[in-house]
Amino acid sequence: MKPTSKSSVSKQCWSAAALLLLSAVLVGCPKQSTTTTGGDNCTDEFADGPPKAPVSTVVLCRNEYISVYDPAKKVPLLVAEKLQPTEFDGSVSRADNFQQDPDLAESQSAALNDYRKSGYARGHMAPAADFTSTDEAMNQSFYLSNMVPQDSGMNSGIWASLEGATRSCAKQLGSVYVMTGPVFEGKPKTIGDDQVAVPSSIYKIVVHGNAARAFLMPNRKLPAARSNFTRYEVTVNEVQRATGLTFFPGGNVNLQAHADFCGGSYGS
Repeated sequence: MKPTSKSSVSKQCWSAAALLLLSAVLVGCPKQSTTTTGGDNCTDEFADGPPKAPVSTVVLCRNEYISVYDPAKKVPLLVAEKLQPTEFDGSVSRADNFQQDPDLAESQSAALNDYRKSGYARGHMAPAADFTSTDEAMNQSFYLSNMVPQDSGMNSGIWASLEGATRSCAKQLGSVYVMTGPVFEGKPKTIGDDQVAVPSSIYKIVVHGNAARAFLMPNRKLPAARSNFTRYEVTVNEVQRATGLTFFPGGNVNLQAHADFCGGSYGS
């Protein structure tokens, strides 16, 4: 996504009529609603059209990612990127300025205090290392609307390695589409006064053309892996069943097959 000015990012990017249309497409049910805020283009990070969610969401458009956010659970259901080397080959340093998303109401958002002494890290779904091209893109990656409570060992260990492998894949292919988010089993554990939902697992889906690789890892400390992630590889369809999301409503991405692109990055 091309960088935009701060003023353009703060503006809502849809007219009222367009918002109603996006709500119908994203949610697919008149009893549910989708609100879209921020940015100039709220579709270009999706590989095959806006995903469909089974609950009401807020779609938050950022310079280089989109967060489909669940205000009830206080976490994103998915964060989408069109990842390309120009976004992560820059010189901007990590910011570490975690903050609430300015486009969410207080009642919709997690707070920094929710994570303190919780035993969980503020786990980026779109990692900060993907956004070294501009200060604004880096700062936006630290919005809590891009975070889920993640096991600290997983966050700094195997998950960070998977994120690095995905950047290597994007460099090899020129660009890939990426979707990352939580999976909840039953009634989730929560942290903090705002009852931020803790996922049981976290997924990452990487798309090139009509092929996809999907990875699903339990949200706990896992053995280190720098290059072999195939033990956690599943199909997109399995992730859809686990989340209730429809990731590629256009029908142009293979949901059943295990793709084999970027074998050097992912270990096969």
